[in-house]
Amino acid sequence: MAEIRGIITFAKGERAKIKVLKADSELQNLPNYLDCWNPIGAKEGDRVGAEYRDFDEKKAKMIYYGMPVAGVLAGFAFGRSLATFFHDDPFWYIACGIVLWEIVTISYAQMFKRDAMRSGAQPVIYEVQYEEVVIDWGKK
Repeated sequence: MAEIRGIITFAKGERAKIKVLKADSELQNLPNYLDCWNPIGAKEGDRVGAEYRDFDEKKAKMIYYGMPVAGVLAGFAFGRSLATFFHDDPFWYIACGIVLWEIVTISYAQMFKRDAMRSGAQPVIYEVQYEEVVIDWGKK
């Protein structure tokens, strides 16, 4: 894929706005700023590499609908473990564990849907580029 180089001007959650460095980018006719998906968590001021990626809708839907199912299983295991640890009746521990894990997974599924499940190709930040520092230990 063709590479886009830029500097992050704004980052919030898993979205970031980058100022495109057109001279360093391989694509032509790029806008000055791009709204990108930021799965690596790059921060403001970082110099990054991005590229356009297509997102497979079947996989995205499987992840989106699979998260709550995984939350139920994780909540059950969590509640059962707590009940075993406290040597108590497992019903309330399991019920509370499932509710807790469902809140977490549904919240994450909503963020995933908002940030990753956009139709068509979208720009995705895939690396942070650090400047190379060379230390010369020359003899005197």
